[in-house]
Amino acid sequence: MLQQSAMELSIGHVDVMETVLEGRFQHWDLSSPAKPAAVQATLQRHEFAGAFLVHTVTEPGVGQLLSGHSPFDEVLCLGLQLNLSGRVQLQQWDAPVCEGEMFLWRTDQRQDHEVLERTHSVSLMIPWQLMREQLPRRKQPPTACRMDSRTGVGALLSQHLMGLAKELGAMPPSAHLALCRTVIGLLDLALPEPESATRFTAMAALRERALAYIAQHLHEDDLSPARIAAALGISRRYLHALFAQGDTTVVGHILESRLQACWRALIDPACRHQQISQIAFHWGFNSTSHFCRAFKQRFGMPPSDARGMGVHGPAMGQARPAGFSLVHAKSLAMRWRARRAWAECRR
Repeated sequence: MLQQSAMELSIGHVDVMETVLEGRFQHWDLSSPAKPAAVQATLQRHEFAGAFLVHTVTEPGVGQLLSGHSPFDEVLCLGLQLNLSGRVQLQQWDAPVCEGEMFLWRTDQRQDHEVLERTHSVSLMIPWQLMREQLPRRKQPPTACRMDSRTGVGALLSQHLMGLAKELGAMPPSAHLALCRTVIGLLDLALPEPESATRFTAMAALRERALAYIAQHLHEDDLSPARIAAALGISRRYLHALFAQGDTTVVGHILESRLQACWRALIDPACRHQQISQIAFHWGFNSTSHFCRAFKQRFGMPPSDARGMGVHGPAMGQARPAGFSLVHAKSLAMRWRARRAWAECRR
């Protein structure tokens, strides 16, 4: 579901601006060179598929990113910032960030900056957990860095970010997840690699092929490590070794992927005509009881309750299939159980 907030502040409202930033973006200590208690800025925030797109227009001033005071402090977030106009000087780099340039920063690291002239920027805030879910081979969050926004993948990323800033409000919720995945994928490709990194090793390439094969045949109930290994022309032992470098096993990845697919179908109003058993069998489960046990163990609720979230929860379930992530699933499960408990108490 798209959420948007906007506030325009005038000179002399630095305390108000800091409060708004703390609740909607991050906790900053602000001032302006002309008047220490004055700052003028505009802030807009859009939420989509677990990420946040933040527009800011800021007059010259000085800011310091603080920690421990904002919603983003509960989880590590990565901030991808594109300067559409103006110049910003950050302490860690000698040259200022100018119009059209892009950099990555982290919410767990202090950041001192000075807005040298009126600046319009777009920042994409991505929870590290969300990025890791989509890029399981990334074991550590990337470090803060400047990024090439004029050539190669960086140019595609900056254009995509500008397109999001312009058109996100007009996009249907069903497109949010695909847009979020696209920008995370572009960011992953555009990030500079450490000198010691070897991204495209033979094992990494084979693992990607295995993941693609699993995704393609996920709905087939005879999908197994033996079949996957035979399709790739490798031994089952080598297949298990490919997944041993990650956080799950071959069987675990298949089960998790099927459960996610069933979750999306259960809360999708377009699938409400299908029985729960039909959805389970469509995604490769061959036992309804096994599916129900695995689903409840994974998401903390039976499949029937998950379906109720999509059918009966107008605010919670309206656009949920497009914005699905494991972070969302856990949060929604807790909220749904609390809502049901409250309803039971009132009977």
